[in-house]
Amino acid sequence: MNHKLLKRILCIALTLCLGFGCTACSGDSSSTGSTADDRSVSDSESAVDNSSSEADESSEEEIIPTTYEEYYEVMLKKSLVSVGNPNPMLDIMDRAKNGEEVTVAYIGGSITEGLTATPNTCYAKLSYEYFAENYGKGDNVKYVNAGLSGTPSILGTFRLERDVLQYNPDIVFIEFAVNDGSEGTYQGAYEGIIRTVYERNPKAAVVLLFARTADGYTAQDYMKQIGEYYKLPMISYADGLTYMFDNGQMEWKDFSSDQSHPNGNGHKVVRDIIAYYFDTVAKTERAEKDYKLTPIYLLSDTYVNCHLIEGDKLEADSLGSWKVGSTINTFTNGWTYEGSAGNNEPLVFSIEAKNLYLVFKENNTGNLGKVRCVITSEDGTVDEMPIDAITSGGWGNPTVKLLKISGKKQVYKVEIFMDEGNEDKLFEVLGFGYTL
Repeated sequence: MNHKLLKRILCIALTLCLGFGCTACSGDSSSTGSTADDRSVSDSESAVDNSSSEADESSEEEIIPTTYEEYYEVMLKKSLVSVGNPNPMLDIMDRAKNGEEVTVAYIGGSITEGLTATPNTCYAKLSYEYFAENYGKGDNVKYVNAGLSGTPSILGTFRLERDVLQYNPDIVFIEFAVNDGSEGTYQGAYEGIIRTVYERNPKAAVVLLFARTADGYTAQDYMKQIGEYYKLPMISYADGLTYMFDNGQMEWKDFSSDQSHPNGNGHKVVRDIIAYYFDTVAKTERAEKDYKLTPIYLLSDTYVNCHLIEGDKLEADSLGSWKVGSTINTFTNGWTYEGSAGNNEPLVFSIEAKNLYLVFKENNTGNLGKVRCVITSEDGTVDEMPIDAITSGGWGNPTVKLLKISGKKQVYKVEIFMDEGNEDKLFEVLGFGYTL
């Protein structure tokens, strides 16, 4: 009798006598001391088996993982929160397999941008390549990466049209769980991105991706509620990583070299998690009904169909003491104040909108200063507010400030000048966000 069979017999006997399972039943365990780079599934191999979702769940209940590979498989399952209504993704997969052109787009912050990786080794590019190779003809699948460091979903609502929708994407991944807070503004903006994608393309497949930081922060709780409301596929590498950490199979340093950004191995892990979603939904039966966008909002319609206007499409009524141009990558068509005491003429615009927002550069140190904005509405109402470019969370990134909210479309006169005592400081207006 071979030793493996003998071990299983002994395990069954112990289970009957003592009333608990024996982890040795799953066979010889391999070492969990491999390096982080070795732990990610290789580029040439899928992290997914060919069994059904129901079989996967049953196996997970019956088998206690004993090897790193088995824990990794469970991590993939736990990361897939929901496949949502599978019909949009199944339709797009069929089109891609038939050689039709399909565009996969990603919008998010620095994690999606691949700040600590390269453009070719970030999770977005790796998961796009997986889709193109396994569900397309290769060159018929196009790629758009609209990740931008330091941007929450509030700014994402205004970037969406410029950076994503102009490419008519079929699949849109949304990643803001680390950059967003839990306040209502973030929640409304997050819902606004989802609804705007669907209003532009009712046949799109929107996929929500939830990240986490080293200390466990993630805004995924309310994002999951929104995703469930819209019957969206949801992927939480936050849940998957937490499972691995809790079971001693991975440490944060295996995934990241800082507080939030995946390292090279981390991006491969996220790729594997997304690949598992692709492979799972490909084996999922179609829902009886296609998904249709409900006219009822879960939270707010404030951030639906937002637009961004910059200096290439908006001419100032008066430049005053300002000059054309700004310095943030992807936001170079703004206006910059570099004046001095006694030279503080306002930058003036006339902008038609319902709700109006200022997009500007912020930092936590340096020579940026404070401006005052005066907004005069058509009815003669005048609003004035200070805006400080120095904030505790700034690091040279673009940010958004609400200037005016209204129930009707009207023309606003906007005047921007340096606040008293800030005439020798700098300020960069990157553009204006608005809704109609």
